[in-house]
Amino acid sequence: MEKKSIYSLKSIRYGVTNGFSTLLTTVASTFWAIFLTSAVGLETAVMATVLTIGSLADLISIPIVGVVMQKTKFKKGGKYRPWLVIGGVGAALLRWLSFTDIGLTGMGRAIWFAGTYILTYLLFNFAYTAFTGLLPLMAKDPRERVAFSSARVMLNSVGKFLFSLTSVALISAFSGGGEGSSFGYSMFALLIAVLVSFGFIQLFFASKEYDVIESISDEKRIGKMKDQYDATIWEMLKSSITKPYLLYLISAVAKACIFFSIMGLAAYYYNYVVGDMSKLTLFLSLSTFLMIIGSFITPFVNKVLKGGRNTYIFGVSIFGICLALAYFLGNTAMSFTVLLALGYFGYSFAHASEVAIFTMIADYNEWKSGKNVKPFMMSLFSLTPKIATTVGAAIVGFGLVGIGFDAENVTADAISGIRILISLLPAVFAAISAIALVFFPLTDQKVTQLQNEMEEKKQATQIKKEEIV
Repeated sequence: MEKKSIYSLKSIRYGVTNGFSTLLTTVASTFWAIFLTSAVGLETAVMATVLTIGSLADLISIPIVGVVMQKTKFKKGGKYRPWLVIGGVGAALLRWLSFTDIGLTGMGRAIWFAGTYILTYLLFNFAYTAFTGLLPLMAKDPRERVAFSSARVMLNSVGKFLFSLTSVALISAFSGGGEGSSFGYSMFALLIAVLVSFGFIQLFFASKEYDVIESISDEKRIGKMKDQYDATIWEMLKSSITKPYLLYLISAVAKACIFFSIMGLAAYYYNYVVGDMSKLTLFLSLSTFLMIIGSFITPFVNKVLKGGRNTYIFGVSIFGICLALAYFLGNTAMSFTVLLALGYFGYSFAHASEVAIFTMIADYNEWKSGKNVKPFMMSLFSLTPKIATTVGAAIVGFGLVGIGFDAENVTADAISGIRILISLLPAVFAAISAIALVFFPLTDQKVTQLQNEMEEKKQATQIKKEEIV
């Protein structure tokens, strides 16, 4: 019997989409604020207001996007694929426009940038939900889903790594060799838009055979037909209050809080505790490299540990142990940095398994309710990082207040407090994340059993219909 490769062309093409689409969010998180204030000349207070309104609109839009996708019926193209083009290419175009100064002034300028920012993320949420929704269609087997998810995380990290290497130089080149100009940022955003569009369009073609709408008879309306995604809003909402989803949400938010709090505090640690910002570059480069390697080997680890849940728990536990060791044993800047970065090797196992675990919940909900609400459920996958971003920002902000941090007078207590905030506190979040998944009731074997039961029921229904005819 021929051995099946863990990674396939279709899993790589799936991952390539995320490798390019991550550029759309990364360019905004890295450069949009400084573009508005420095290149365009927007007042800092106006910039902060625009960012806040945009972030809130982004968060609120997620369940709305799920309902719209669940209810929308395209004549052709499947359930998800049209959204790759509508949302993906549309978001890419608007990202370019959000970095383009069209010469407005005053309130008109603020409305232009706020509007393009909000619409970018609204359309991107449609595209990203379609992207995650295609995973359980393109990969039915739980192990194969981990491989797809690993390719996604690995190429996402590669995309960010290449972005960090080239972005500043490209913006400078587009600006004529000087500091970033409005034109330079706009041209760089246009390049990003082209790459993002390519990523979504190539997946549109790669997923054609998997995204198929099935017509079924409507038992309540004789002679009428519906598809497998037919569901009421109440049936969608019920899918989000199941035990597996709530345990996942606790675990995933805790895991994401580790990431966002460390990234938010890293500059404080290296600036005020170490006094050497060059080591921040070392930490960011080393942690990204280890995440790429970890993501690549996750399917192999998953095979040894026999399932995505076990791989997730193993990975987040490694992260927590490394964070605790960094606090207790990282007495030098180098040892602290290495231990902190090593944690991301374990983090990559959990992160690469996460979306595969989430698809288990979608399968479970379909088995339990008889309703396929995957479009709505997969939109909720984007909710986790949005919540964690807010919590992580609160940890950074209120944590620094709690330790009495003052940039003009950094005390020994503040230095000790920063070490706690960036290592020991995230280790606690890692423990919470691991414990929540220990009680997660779905395993690869259980989900495979549920899938088989649903397939048998589907075949039995089809046979019954044929007998009646």
